[in-house]
Amino acid sequence: MHPVNLRIFRLAYWLVRLRWFAILGIIVAYFTAIRFLHISIWPLPVYIICIFLIFLNITSFSLLNYLQRSNIRKSLGIVNLIINFQISTDLIVLTFLLHYSGGVENPFIVYYIFHMIIGSIILSTIESVLQTSFALILVGAMTFLEYTGILRHYPLEGFISANLFNNLTYLVCTGLIFITTSYFVVYITKTIILESRKHEIAYLEANLKLKQKEKIKNEYVMRVTHDIKGHITAIQSCINILYNKISGPLNEQQEEFVNRAHSRIEILNRFISDLLNLTQRKLQQKQDKKHFDLKHSVEEAIKIAENYASDKNIRLTKTIDSSIADIYGEQSSIEEVLLNLIINAVKYSPPGENVTITAEDNGDEVLIEVIDNGIGIPEGETELIFNDFYRASNARNITIEGTGLGLAITKHIIENHGGKIWFKSELDKGTTFSLLLKKGI
Repeated sequence: MHPVNLRIFRLAYWLVRLRWFAILGIIVAYFTAIRFLHISIWPLPVYIICIFLIFLNITSFSLLNYLQRSNIRKSLGIVNLIINFQISTDLIVLTFLLHYSGGVENPFIVYYIFHMIIGSIILSTIESVLQTSFALILVGAMTFLEYTGILRHYPLEGFISANLFNNLTYLVCTGLIFITTSYFVVYITKTIILESRKHEIAYLEANLKLKQKEKIKNEYVMRVTHDIKGHITAIQSCINILYNKISGPLNEQQEEFVNRAHSRIEILNRFISDLLNLTQRKLQQKQDKKHFDLKHSVEEAIKIAENYASDKNIRLTKTIDSSIADIYGEQSSIEEVLLNLIINAVKYSPPGENVTITAEDNGDEVLIEVIDNGIGIPEGETELIFNDFYRASNARNITIEGTGLGLAITKHIIENHGGKIWFKSELDKGTTFSLLLKKGI
């Protein structure tokens, strides 16, 4: 559904919810008045009005549900009528309540202003002015009919002794203040709402343009990177021939230069592969998600990382709940995330340390943690660690090679699965990366 159409339905439902609070408020106010303040109020109109509001609310809710399932474009006009009808009905009900509980002497007369504000937020300028005028006509009619004696006045005995309802000076002065205040409130509210909507539209347009530019940038990066990768692969093939001495033996100086070139080309190739991976994921609209065995994926990632860990004499330990077997997602992407976090933990841990991997059942979610006792992340850099190309300063200082894209890819994958990723880290003591993945669709 279009955001504007969704907003109209959302506001209509919001009014229905507000009316339930209004019904509850009437009941609480009535019993507070008679039980604690000892104010005399005729109960029958209060009961009738509450029953009427309950019926009206149930009807409005049912009708809105029906319209939401129907043709949306045809329904929008009806929904707008329902909103207007709800506000008009509430004003009439408020007038009846006030009439049977003191009229203009009842302090709850200020609730007309509340309805005017709601109307200004939801309705068009003309509609909000008409609703305000309707409210003032109702107040004026009630005041006039009670003043002239055409309608009986029901005083709030025990609350106020002055007969303000037949004091012409009070009625005229208060009436003028009430009328000017009402229209001023509508004007101010409507001005604020219109300005906020202009800013909202400008923000949405700017956001859309930013997304379009981001897409163009990613497509450009992917094309350029893909071309570069082709050239790098060709260069790597040539260097591999020299590195593996297929073309013949090298002298000591030649071998040193070839080894340096081979090492650098390997790093560059990994960088380009990671950049292509991240860019493709940002551009990718669909994912091949299905149910798979998460426990098996965690164990496979650990098994692959063990070869790398053994070179540094690092022990991988695991604690995996058996109940996490089934999860919905893109299996290869989740396995890439797990392997990346485990390899990072090994990479940034001193030789002889332990890296612990845990996976536990959290109801509808699975919590996976990768815990190391490595170099940690400097406190001032924690907010940057998931940024593209960013590497922590202590990681750069110890000359461990990296592209700075691994955690950016990881975060992108997890968020595309509706999950969360966070970490806690202490410098020179270690880091714990936590993943929260949903089991279901």
